[in-house]
Amino acid sequence: MSVKIRLKRMGTKKRPFYRIVATDSRNRRDGRFIEELGFYDPLAVPPTPAVKVSEELFFKWLKCGAIPSENVENIVRRLGIMKKWQLVRAGVPAEQIEEKLAAVIASETKGATPDERRRKFVQKRTAKKAAAAPAEGA
Repeated sequence: MSVKIRLKRMGTKKRPFYRIVATDSRNRRDGRFIEELGFYDPLAVPPTPAVKVSEELFFKWLKCGAIPSENVENIVRRLGIMKKWQLVRAGVPAEQIEEKLAAVIASETKGATPDERRRKFVQKRTAKKAAAAPAEGA
């Protein structure tokens, strides 16, 4: 039996709401599941959608060999759970995981807040467009 961690669609027409579940890969998308791991509401008020994932249950199923779908992997990556899973899988002691995770995140973001990173990205993109505009006109 191949276990997948994927989204189960719920809600009404045009108002989706998803549960993150561990299920047999042969089951239908909205069919029977083994265990519910969390939820994802894409229509929640911005800036971030409402997401809740139980790390303990998620790690339990990953240890058992469950394979997350692309969408679930993207969701948990945004929450930082995949970075934590990589540390757990590398054998980092439980007491050191939080400080190592903070060090990894600080090295990746270089101490910038999300707003500062977004602003820098927009500046780079507009600079590229400005540089490309005269070249097109020539």
